[in-house]
Amino acid sequence: MHELQLMRQMVTRVEEACQSQPGTHLSLIRLEISSHSHLASHTSEELQTTFRLAAQGTPAHHATLEIRILPAKGICRACGHTTDRGPETFACSHCSSGNVLWEDQPELVLKEIELLETSG
Repeated sequence: MHELQLMRQMVTRVEEACQSQPGTHLSLIRLEISSHSHLASHTSEELQTTFRLAAQGTPAHHATLEIRILPAKGICRACGHTTDRGPETFACSHCSSGNVLWEDQPELVLKEIELLETSG
C-alpha cells in the first residue's frame, strides 16, 4: 500500500516540525497532490482514512487534514495542444498522441502546517 507509506513519510515530517516548536499543538495540515499522482485517483475519504492510520499515536492524529489536487498540464509535441494530466492520462486529449511533454510536479507536497500555542 504505497499510499500509506507516503502518508507515513508526511507524518514523520510533521512530527519533526512539531518537535521544533515546543508549547504548541498541531491544528491543521495542508497537502497538495499532483493530479498525475496515483493518490489523486483515490477519494477524499480514502485519503483521510489512510492519513488517520499513518497518524495514529502521533501529534498529527487530531489535526485537520486539507488536501488540494493540483492540475498538471502537458503540451503535445504532435499537435501543440495543451492537455490536463490525470492519474491515468498518458496521451493528448486532442489527438491521442503519446508524445506529450508533461510538466514536472512532485507527487505529494506538505504545503503548510498550523500550530496553536498550548494554553497554560
